[in-house]
Amino acid sequence: MPELPEVETIKNDLQAEIVGAKILDINFLWPKIFQGDDIDKAKQKIIGEKIIGVTRRAKNLAIALSNNYHLLLHMKMTGHLLVEPDTKKVDKHGNWEAQEGQLKDSFNQYIRAIFWLDNNKILAFSDLRKFGYIKLLSADELKNFFDSYGPEPFSKNFNKEYLLKVFSSKKTAIKKVLTDQNIIAGIGNIYADEILWKTKIHPLTKANKLTDKEIEAIIKKTREILTCAINNRGTSTSDFRDTKGAKGSYGNKLAVYKRNGQQCPRDGVIIEKIKIGGRGTHFCPKEQKVRT
Repeated sequence: MPELPEVETIKNDLQAEIVGAKILDINFLWPKIFQGDDIDKAKQKIIGEKIIGVTRRAKNLAIALSNNYHLLLHMKMTGHLLVEPDTKKVDKHGNWEAQEGQLKDSFNQYIRAIFWLDNNKILAFSDLRKFGYIKLLSADELKNFFDSYGPEPFSKNFNKEYLLKVFSSKKTAIKKVLTDQNIIAGIGNIYADEILWKTKIHPLTKANKLTDKEIEAIIKKTREILTCAINNRGTSTSDFRDTKGAKGSYGNKLAVYKRNGQQCPRDGVIIEKIKIGGRGTHFCPKEQKVRT
């Protein structure tokens, strides 16, 4: 699933590619990708409107329209947003003509929605497993939805006082707490493992057992890791691709995530994998000791 760095990468791409363009037409090739009462009524509110901005909150993208409505997009497990020149390679039925330099067939066959723009580009939502979705929300509805998330890791509200207060009541494994979007927005499996390795905290350690020093380290390393991942355009150990179908390069910098059976880059001990809350979790057994 794309996490904060991957969604931030896509947001930055979309800001450069589609802001200022008018939406000329839409085709929901898989109608269930649109989560709303009436697709036809939604299209009337979308078609003809100008895209005036793109924002990210947690793992969500919001495309602001000139009529004060917003397209909310969540890519879930295998979603991609792709921007390509409109060279008539996509017809009204979603048929995709292969042309040199265009997207690979492995992505094309999973296109679920297409937006035609007046800047001679198309925005396509590709999703293999069909978990992603698009919603049309008013400004108030979007605000209420975003308010349900915890603070962003780069915001001033993500601080020691906040985490001390939250962690003190959590007898839950810190891995589960870090990936709880109601507590911290945008961190998922990949970056939680990397943050805990950097801070030498075992992922099963209960959040209420963490020291002030460890909480300070979590804040610092979270920001460092996420910044580096954004600068490297995200992690593509699995499905993530940017708006041109290219992989991010942060996977080359991962210390423990999906490296079970390999040597820890810090001490050479073999990295182990366990499941926490149904999620594969990777750690170094030498330096990350669980506390009861």
